[in-house]
Amino acid sequence: MRYGFYSGCCFQGADARFFDILRDVFAKVDVELDLIEDAVCCGSGVIEERSELTSLAVNAKNMAHAEQMGLPLYTPCSTCYNVISNAQKRMKEDPAVHAQVNEILAEQGLEYKGTCKLTHTLWVFAQDVGLEKLKERVTNPLTGLRVASYYGCHTRNPADIQGYESADNPTSLEDILEVLGVQIVEYDTKDDCCGYHLAWPNNDLNMKMTSNVLEGAHTKDVDLMVTSCPLCFKSMDGTQAKALAQTGKNFQLPVLFLPELVGLACGMTSEDMMLKYHGVPVNLRL
Repeated sequence: MRYGFYSGCCFQGADARFFDILRDVFAKVDVELDLIEDAVCCGSGVIEERSELTSLAVNAKNMAHAEQMGLPLYTPCSTCYNVISNAQKRMKEDPAVHAQVNEILAEQGLEYKGTCKLTHTLWVFAQDVGLEKLKERVTNPLTGLRVASYYGCHTRNPADIQGYESADNPTSLEDILEVLGVQIVEYDTKDDCCGYHLAWPNNDLNMKMTSNVLEGAHTKDVDLMVTSCPLCFKSMDGTQAKALAQTGKNFQLPVLFLPELVGLACGMTSEDMMLKYHGVPVNLRL
């Protein structure tokens, strides 16, 4: 099983380790990632504020490369998935706009045909690999771990671009976690936004929103939180100390990116998952 790998911009600096982690974990379930060369930033929804056509063109460019490779486009970033999906929907609904975009792409010898399939970490594991195969590869069931699951916003909203499962009541993350053997713990702030995209325009509000989500999980005495969104991971792990300090909270809650937890359940070590680079120490009894 192979995908055109659109990494997006989220794995920079210390988080560049996730390139290797993703490849190694996916290899455990026979998934190969072929990096899409000459890919560009999706724009994170910002470019379209100035020029919708430019935003559509940069995202069509990335999809056109995947089409040339003959592979589905996989992105681990929920925001990239959201922005690219919106662009795909817009061009599908308006052939005239699609044609305009292709006029721009033609300058680079590209054409977006509209056949590109998009997917995300959640659905690679839950649907393409499948829960049965994933279960077969679990050699270290994480029995006894109390886990709070967190989707974030951008694989769920808007509902009309997400055709894999219910946007209001998704289950793919919990389905995966059940296969890994953990105990899933419900908590009140599970559907609240972490505020990652407010980090620059309103950092104080971002910190309050991050603290709110974390506190909701912490009050349920969980061992850790796991998220399928790398940007939510940045908020919950990377800025956790700052968020809790600014809101007068005093606790630590380990946060893992979903592929890390899958890797641990499939027999990989904390060293393989480079857990020492987390902002919040991860000391799990596995």
